[in-house]
Amino acid sequence: MFLLGDIQFFEIPNFLLISIVGMLIVSLLLGLVMGRFLITPVITFIVLAISAFVLPNFFDIKYNALLGYAIFLAIIALILDIVYFFVTKERRQKKKMQRKAVKDQERFDNEINRGEARATKIDE
Repeated sequence: MFLLGDIQFFEIPNFLLISIVGMLIVSLLLGLVMGRFLITPVITFIVLAISAFVLPNFFDIKYNALLGYAIFLAIIALILDIVYFFVTKERRQKKKMQRKAVKDQERFDNEINRGEARATKIDE
């Protein structure tokens, strides 16, 4: 009988390790850095679903298990992206307020400059 407690770190198949780490890295890059939240689960599912139909040609494994794993990791990526969305919500609102303040300041400066330009034309 094979128990979960008997697994050593180096006995985990490389595919599982690489797919989890890859999903976490892509999720961090797209979610936190770029602000694209729902792209990561889609990319994760597509890449792992394609590999679910390619890997059985080279290894003794059924595609059903790999496709279930693709769905599982896509759901985990979706949960991570939802968490990232709510964690960065306040920061995005602050950036939006700063952009609005800069835009209002530029509009005010442009109106002042137009008024000064009209006043100098009238004086000349």
